[in-house]
Amino acid sequence: MKTRAFLHRGAALIIAMLVAALAAAVAVTLIVNEQRWLANVNAKRDHAQAQALADAGVQWARHMLFQDARHSDATVHLKQTWAFPLPPTPIENGSIEGRIVDLQGRFNLNNLLPTSHSKRADHERFNRLCRQLGLDDKARQALFAYYSASLSDTQTTNPPALPPLFDLGDLALPAAAMVKLAPHLTALPEPTPLNINTADRDTLKAVFTDISDDDLNKILAERDQQPFYSLAEFHRRLPSGAHTFNEEGLGVSSRYFLVAVRARQGDARAQAQALLRRDAKRWPEIVWKTVE
Repeated sequence: MKTRAFLHRGAALIIAMLVAALAAAVAVTLIVNEQRWLANVNAKRDHAQAQALADAGVQWARHMLFQDARHSDATVHLKQTWAFPLPPTPIENGSIEGRIVDLQGRFNLNNLLPTSHSKRADHERFNRLCRQLGLDDKARQALFAYYSASLSDTQTTNPPALPPLFDLGDLALPAAAMVKLAPHLTALPEPTPLNINTADRDTLKAVFTDISDDDLNKILAERDQQPFYSLAEFHRRLPSGAHTFNEEGLGVSSRYFLVAVRARQGDARAQAQALLRRDAKRWPEIVWKTVE
């Protein structure tokens, strides 16, 4: 009897220990799940706040462009406030940074559309840019395939309707060619003048029929000292050995700007991009915007 009672007590103890272990395991599981849930909630909260910060950065850019337009003439150049990037700026539990880029300082591929008044001059500029960048004929022909209607039609009174290009990826260029061209290209909703005050070195060089590196350096250095306020001034200040092919499609002002903002909140990261269109001293309009 004693042995049987002892066995019963032992079994009860084992069962009690198993129940306690099970309860502890359940408690640990609940705590772990709760911690995961809280971490997930916090991560989603931080990401939402980071996205809100990035979106606020776009509004900052609109304000900068609006203020610049109010306090300056129509000329757009790299000494204006909008052209200075916002460095990584600490905020509570995070940071934000951003920059504004004048897209009319790049070659607008939609200048090759039949509706563009300067498509012939821009065609020649683009050919020069491709040659400067070492783009082979096959890649260039693949790019022009999209605009074949506009480039082949020289006599038609009513040129064919060709939709504007919105995404450079639609050109289906080889990756190596896109790496070379992408920093110099854009696709804006309409044909636009190339801004000689903001164009990079290679894009500006394509404006000239023939120019030495020394003369190009002089133009860039002089532009850095004082921007060009008109095409007449640009022509007047050129070195004697520099000659433009055609000044059609050139300008000193811009309407289209790209905004890029990056934000951090805790461990979460977010970024926003937007294409802004600014008309004379009006609040810049958002053409498109992404926040992710």
